[in-house]
Formats: sequence, C-alpha cells, structure tokens
Amino acid sequence: MSWIKKLFGSTEQPRTMLDELQTVLVAGYRRIAAEQECAPTVKTSDQQIIDMYQKVGAAFREIAKQRGERLPAGTLNYIVWKFLQVSEMLGDEMAVQHLEYEMQKYLQEGLRPDYRQDLELF
Repeated sequence: MSWIKKLFGSTEQPRTMLDELQTVLVAGYRRIAAEQECAPTVKTSDQQIIDMYQKVGAAFREIAKQRGERLPAGTLNYIVWKFLQVSEMLGDEMAVQHLEYEMQKYLQEGLRPDYRQDLELF
C-alpha cells in the first residue's frame, strides 16, 4: 500500500493546529452536554458547534471591544454553550434572532449577569 502512496501521493491533508483545537472544542462541549444531559446532542453536528463557536464568539468579542472590555475564554465558552442549546431547542433562525437581541443588549447594558460564568472545555 505504501508504494501506491509513493507513486500517486497521499490524498490525506495533514491536520493543522486549528483542526486539533476544533476537535478539542467539540469534544469539550459534547462532554459537558453529556454530563448535564442537554444540548448539543447528536442533533447538532460537529461543524454546527464549530460554526456557532465562531459566530457567537466573534460577535461577543466585537461588542466587548466596542465597550472597551475583554471577555475571558471561559465566559465566551459558556455563552456559546447557551446558544448551542437555543439553536438545538428552537432552531437556527431563532438562535440568530436571539444573537442579534443579545448583541444589542450587551452593547447598551453590558453583559448579562447570568452569562458571567466560566465554562472550561479542556
């Protein structure tokens, strides 16, 4: 088999640091969800978890920057986890609407007290 790879080259792409981080991130959310018996369940794909992490995290970081604040990673992890639950229970469209609402609320009033929790994924 190795002579075939040598002849035609390997079609597998080497894993990057980002790939590894995303794998750990998904595993962390899945572990916590299993422990808490909540979303994200198998109804939510790994890619959906990654997409939600990127979208929600970027949105909250941007508002924090505008407010001259810095949100700790554990707090962002917790916020994303809450949005994963909203998305799975109420659908992606509702999660998007909720994100828009929460962005305005954060910008105007500051971070909700119930979002000020630390969620360690690793």
